[in-house]
Amino acid sequence: MIMFRKVRCILLLLFFLLVNKNFAQRNDFPSHEIKLIKLYSDILSYSQENYDSISYYAERFENELTNFIRNNPATLDYSFKNITDSFVCWVKTSSDKKFRIYSWDTRTGGSRRIFKTIYQWRSNGNVFIHIPQYVEGDAGIFCSSILTVQIKNQPFYLAITNGVFSNKDMMEEIAAFNIKENKLIDTVALFKTKTKKLNRISLAFDFFSVVDKPKRALNLITYDEKKKIIYIPVVDDNGKVSNRNILYQLKGSYFEFIGIETEKRK
Repeated sequence: MIMFRKVRCILLLLFFLLVNKNFAQRNDFPSHEIKLIKLYSDILSYSQENYDSISYYAERFENELTNFIRNNPATLDYSFKNITDSFVCWVKTSSDKKFRIYSWDTRTGGSRRIFKTIYQWRSNGNVFIHIPQYVEGDAGIFCSSILTVQIKNQPFYLAITNGVFSNKDMMEEIAAFNIKENKLIDTVALFKTKTKKLNRISLAFDFFSVVDKPKRALNLITYDEKKKIIYIPVVDDNGKVSNRNILYQLKGSYFEFIGIETEKRK
């Protein structure tokens, strides 16, 4: 009985030490943010001509952020307010708090911006991450928002992402994700045209055709949750964004193409 009590006391002590350690680590998250902000400011302190220095600090920032997220699963529930308020990184989270996308401008590009991305998600009580491997010449994307939709009682995530290829040429895309057996699935074909099913829909456009609009070049693709309709702007051959939209409405298991607006929405 005495031995049992001793073991129990040791286990309780270890438990409280572990809880306190995790609590301390969680409370230390802001200091990690400050370190990341400092590293990013180091990138910005160099002119574009000093490419080697920019690349050095960009790599340090990427490694620091990646290791921080990888080694701290609780980051999925952390707001990263300091980083987002400082415009260092976009941190977008699904409404059910199970899926998050971190993205940032590496500042290693010119008018063609180079972005990096980290995906993080929760499944069966565990937290996972995925870091895309970019090939030479891939500009990457940043995530501006995540929409969460329920289809047959299962959550699906629609990520709105953006690419910047020059001062003029840009891209916005809506892509579908879901989580299955601890894996993040990025191939789910959720959009249905008249002839095929798609995992994503891209919109290439001329930035100067929207530069004077209130939303500018972010979130041109929108979603009406009540009507379950995705609105994708019609773009002409010159990349000019019109006021009309291509419509995809959730019907059953897919967002189905239902037509093109004949007039501007009120």
